[in-house]
Amino acid sequence: MKKVLSLILCVVILCGTLLTAPAADGSCSCGFSPIIYVGPLGCTSVVRDAGTENEQVLWKTDTKFLLANLKAVLPKIGKAILLRNSDLLAGAIVDYVYACFGDLALDADGNSKANVTTPDLNVPQGDRHSPDSDYYFDYDFRLDPYDDADRLHTFIAQVKSLTGHNSVKLKCSSMGGAVLSAYLDKYGHDGIDVIICRCCPLLGTAVAGEAFCGKIELNPTALARYGEDVVPFLEAGFADDLLEGSLYALVDVLKGAGILDAVCALGEKVIRDVGDTVFRDALIPIFGTLPGLWALVPDEYFDEAVSFMQVPSEGGLHDKIFAYRNAMAHIEENLKEAKRDGVNVCLICGYNVQRTPLVTLWRSTSDGTVDTKYASLGATCGNVKEPLDDAYINALQNKTYLSPDRMIDASTCALADCTWFVRDWLHCNGNAGIDELFHLVMTSGEVSVRSFERFPQFLEADDDADTVRPVTGAPNAFERLRISPSYLNLIRFLFSILKRVTA
Repeated sequence: MKKVLSLILCVVILCGTLLTAPAADGSCSCGFSPIIYVGPLGCTSVVRDAGTENEQVLWKTDTKFLLANLKAVLPKIGKAILLRNSDLLAGAIVDYVYACFGDLALDADGNSKANVTTPDLNVPQGDRHSPDSDYYFDYDFRLDPYDDADRLHTFIAQVKSLTGHNSVKLKCSSMGGAVLSAYLDKYGHDGIDVIICRCCPLLGTAVAGEAFCGKIELNPTALARYGEDVVPFLEAGFADDLLEGSLYALVDVLKGAGILDAVCALGEKVIRDVGDTVFRDALIPIFGTLPGLWALVPDEYFDEAVSFMQVPSEGGLHDKIFAYRNAMAHIEENLKEAKRDGVNVCLICGYNVQRTPLVTLWRSTSDGTVDTKYASLGATCGNVKEPLDDAYINALQNKTYLSPDRMIDASTCALADCTWFVRDWLHCNGNAGIDELFHLVMTSGEVSVRSFERFPQFLEADDDADTVRPVTGAPNAFERLRISPSYLNLIRFLFSILKRVTA
């Protein structure tokens, strides 16, 4: 009997091997093409003098390097504060920024300094491919996205050769969407069967647009909301839940006591005193030379940003900064054409998270970094924490694409039927429920926002349970506490009552 069972087992293993093994011509018949993950900004390190005793990581750097440079300028900062000398303070800040980030700057042709490099292309290893594994593609966020697209093209060819497949799936996060845009514009979608964009600034983000126009503002309401919205994304566990709840309460107390107002007023004064100098002598000559960051500037800001950031009127850097406008202008049609040709397209965007409180457009709903309207290719959105106004909603003849909380109208999206929205989801934060949606998109046939009962177009992130659920109405502190009892949610509920009573 044991011999018979052993023989059967051997036959099963042999058949399984034959079914998944590459054919004689190198092709694979497993039925699932490999996934390439195009990472976010800073997905790889930028290094000065790599391989020498002076090697220093300039991006994704260590705290020790930052603190060492801060220590060097502290005497100058202290003297500036003591003498109330804004010019001296501005000079100290410029020195610090240059010491930490100066070598990131590109030259007049948009090329990196010879001694500032990123690791060579991460050549794919191993031919295992499944919905639960991917090949990680990294790139230099500073460079022209078309250069990164060339690198991606090479990487895709290597993955195809390695796995024996004629197509791949692309899953892009954040700035990875800019690389995707350039890739589609230059190489098209041939050989791609799935495209997923997670929190991608496909049309830019106001943070970059306003910063590149010098529009900086510290707002106490935005600062308080940002703190409250980020607190829940600390690590899970009882001790952290206690910390999260305590920090949430602290932010509210600081706001109520006027302390955040005072902090922002002081910050605004510092910006007025030193902002022009810091922009002129540090931010513009360093970050203004990075075409990758220019890819994050929305079209409506671009002309003003070009003037403010003093982009040269000609030359290689000028050409690279302007070139990406083509990719941004064509991304909607390029994705639509891919979908018409059978590519599964999935855009997923966060909303109702307070954006970074450093720009004047802090009311724009976002995932904390990327505006929902830009990531979704055109959704009509209410301000953060607010529904669309009644006049707009009443004028809608078709409310099929209106979110149950009345915050998003997806009917104006370029690809309304394959664009999902997740309320209270911080930019690119991990979530098992969203990963499950991605799994379904990658393993199903043609999909839309009506394909999966568990994942309708409008979802809500539950960080405590590490999942998402369908949006059923406006955000409600009591409902959140009922579904996910925790100290943090209790504090949220108590402060919501306090605000209503004192309003």
